Amino acid sequence: MTTAVWWILTQRGGRVERLSPAECRRLLAASAVGRLGYSTANGPRIVPMNYTVVGERLIFRTTPDTEAGRCADGAQVAFEVDQVDEFLHAGWSVLVTGEADQITTRELQLLDVFQVPDPWPEGERSLFLQLPLTALTGRRVHPG
Repeated sequence: MTTAVWWILTQRGGRVERLSPAECRRLLAASAVGRLGYSTANGPRIVPMNYTVVGERLIFRTTPDTEAGRCADGAQVAFEVDQVDEFLHAGWSVLVTGEADQITTRELQLLDVFQVPDPWPEGERSLFLQLPLTALTGRRVHPG
């Protein structure tokens, strides 16, 4: 491959746009499934998770005795939501980082039924965790 062809190939792709916190919040609120990242004694893990956005927090549910429940509660976590169009080579990604805390019984009672995450897998999901929307980053790749 000639140098000129190689240089052209390295310059391909769409324009990358950094998203404002307001746009990140809007995109988060429009989706319902993301990926929770947390640390374990055996290294990092990433698992899909249903969620909702209520005010200035992202809420998700799991089971207390799962690895995610044991490792995310009270810990620094990452939660990523994205949408990708493989045909157009475009999409967006939003990342929320911070400490996941349990939601109190009182806070749960104040939630509207539509604000409670509805996990897809069967079984009881009694551990409600929240992640503040204070550390948000996002980007969008526009078609090239």
